[in-house]
Amino acid sequence: MGFLKKDSDFASGEHYSVVSAECYFQGTLSVQGSLRVDGSLEGSVDNARHVIVGKDGKITGDVSAEIVVCGGMIEGNVCADMLEVLSPAFIKGDIRAKKMIVEEGGRIDGQCVIGAMEEPAPADGEEEPQPSQD
Repeated sequence: MGFLKKDSDFASGEHYSVVSAECYFQGTLSVQGSLRVDGSLEGSVDNARHVIVGKDGKITGDVSAEIVVCGGMIEGNVCADMLEVLSPAFIKGDIRAKKMIVEEGGRIDGQCVIGAMEEPAPADGEEEPQPSQD
């Protein structure tokens, strides 16, 4: 994925936050850039661009990001444009994503809603249903 690729640095506008293997964080993280979790994060992750959970990483809380790659464990709901569940990752919670890939060995315990997240707009010439006035 190129999470720490050579041309990605703070000068390029890419911002990275890391919860390393020795770290434990408790609280809500509002991340504008990318987040990698190799330790334990207890709380929600909001508005992130990328969230990567390493094989020993664990998030206990809801995750909202454009792209989520889970190689460890997430106990909470996940909302993403793209979700990738690697082997032997485990997600315990509901998933709402536009696209999802699950590697063989990746596990999910929850409901999944995959596809477009918006209500379809009425086709040309059709009117939106109006509530009855009975």
